[in-house]
Amino acid sequence: MDSSLRIGIDIHSIGSKKGGNETYYRELVGGLATVGCKHQFVLYYAQPNRPVLKDLDGRFSLKQVRPSRRVLRIPFGLPWRMRQEKLDVFHAQYIVPPFPSCKTVVSIFDLAHERFPEFFHPWEGRALRTLVRWSAKRADHIVTVSHFSARDLIEIYGVKPEKITVVHLAASDDFRPMAREVCREYVRNKWGVASPYILYAGRLQARKNLVRLVEAYSGLHRKGIAENLVLVGKQDWQADEILDCVRKHGLESRVSFLGYVPGEDLPYLYNAAKLFVYPSIFEGFGLPVVESMACGTPTITSQGSSLEEIAGDGALLVDPLSAASIGDAMARALQDPTLLQSLSERGLARSKQFSYRTAAAKTLAIYESV
Repeated sequence: MDSSLRIGIDIHSIGSKKGGNETYYRELVGGLATVGCKHQFVLYYAQPNRPVLKDLDGRFSLKQVRPSRRVLRIPFGLPWRMRQEKLDVFHAQYIVPPFPSCKTVVSIFDLAHERFPEFFHPWEGRALRTLVRWSAKRADHIVTVSHFSARDLIEIYGVKPEKITVVHLAASDDFRPMAREVCREYVRNKWGVASPYILYAGRLQARKNLVRLVEAYSGLHRKGIAENLVLVGKQDWQADEILDCVRKHGLESRVSFLGYVPGEDLPYLYNAAKLFVYPSIFEGFGLPVVESMACGTPTITSQGSSLEEIAGDGALLVDPLSAASIGDAMARALQDPTLLQSLSERGLARSKQFSYRTAAAKTLAIYESV
């Protein structure tokens, strides 16, 4: 494309400690920086501190949007900025601002709020069901992260297939096999976690199915397994149920909650783990599964939703609604070194099929097409 565009991107999730959304936009911006083009990118953030983004050149500028609160930022702050910057295209996160002055692209990763409203605070669920549907209809194009989510958009919101592009997420280059003993020592010294352990990483919320994971682990604990369970992630709505389950089974000394872990430490945690388990009930993509596989860590995840599509043959699949299924898979993997090695190799190969450079190029093509 010969003419240059002014492209605005809402990056408010960077710095929010909200897992996959934050990673996606950080890596998208990094990927766009590697693509040779003359377009100008205006990155809009909402938090008080300017986000730290590496290796950006003069094509990128950061602008703070006020008010920072979503209920004011989306309908007032962003539209004003879009006009001030005279944008050609604006890339929104889930919700398109009203009265846009340019073409709009919206990322909608999943419709969990439609499929499983019980996993959301009632107010948040009502808002998402109204505003995301409205945004899907109004946007000029929709980016989603799996064919599973694309089918949901077509089926639930009646979006025409040609209005949707699937752009897979990927693990950043930081997620790679590392010296296991070095990683175990690092995790032990910094986080106080001794190996061997089973790892989960993601937000602590009901949708992630961690109560069943703890119940499955409790059964293995009674059988005498040596591995502890380590849960990494920020506590979210309904996280108290997970804490109650740990106390109910008397596992306080065997289950560690590390809270939010900075991105630079996650590769160490994955590499130090004997097994990674991600038994989520519903995902639009499931980025931690790809991150784990990219580290060569044997991975277990769920059948159904997008996880089966993303994991391919790189992970062991379980029925997420059955604690017995989760427990049986964990026991099978822990007791079979040959299976662990196979999962490690298959996962590593599968993870190489995802690339943020490819994702950025596809996203740039969408900006140009609208």
